[in-house]
Amino acid sequence: MEDTIREVVISSKLAVSLIIVGVGDADFSDMDILDSDDERLVDEYGNRQVRDNVQFVPYNKVKGDKT
Repeated sequence: MEDTIREVVISSKLAVSLIIVGVGDADFSDMDILDSDDERLVDEYGNRQVRDNVQFVPYNKVKGDKT
């Protein structure tokens, strides 16, 4: 997970957005961590995410939603 957080922090400095779609009934708690809406991610070196560039969508919760 630390490797992923580091890459998300690095990519937040670029014109890149990451959209993660969770399919199935698995435990997606790590994806909720990556989709840190409340506070920016910080990697193991203390580098802070520049912007919120990750969106996690649990498919089973939104399937059939017409909005």
